[in-house]
Amino acid sequence: MEQPAIKHVAVIGAGAWGTALARHLAEKQVPVCLWAHEPEVVQAIQLRRENTVYLPGVLLPPTLSATNVLSDAIAGADCLIFAVPSHVARPVLSRVAVLLPQPIPLVSATKGIENDSLMLMSEIIVDVLGPAARARSTFLSGPSFAKEVAEGSPTNVVVAGFDHDLSIRVQ
Repeated sequence: MEQPAIKHVAVIGAGAWGTALARHLAEKQVPVCLWAHEPEVVQAIQLRRENTVYLPGVLLPPTLSATNVLSDAIAGADCLIFAVPSHVARPVLSRVAVLLPQPIPLVSATKGIENDSLMLMSEIIVDVLGPAARARSTFLSGPSFAKEVAEGSPTNVVVAGFDHDLSIRVQ
């Protein structure tokens, strides 16, 4: 059975990488809500249409909104891109877990491992969200830089996961 198209994305993490991914989707007319921990990042995006802290000089489209209220970012999303630094992945994911109204696809764009446990992001997701999260998790990886993705320069990334059909759907 064919899965419905993704219509609204929450990007959790407004660093350079999260902002670049959010911009890429928003440029494709997918409504995106970008969550930033820092109020000044949200304010700059709202007022200047630019993440002046982490991705200066890159204009953000009107289909991208920003908030520092995690529940607002997640509300209505049918896909979640997780792009926070690895050292805060577990506590942020724990906050996300209690806010998800239903299981939705999760794309992990977080690079690295957890400092204390040396766990991979795939292991942290299952540890925090439970074993059922494994099937709805995908992972974005590849030799790319946020600035180049945001500028539309040629780059290559791959999405892989435990469910092949889901990996295709979130591309």
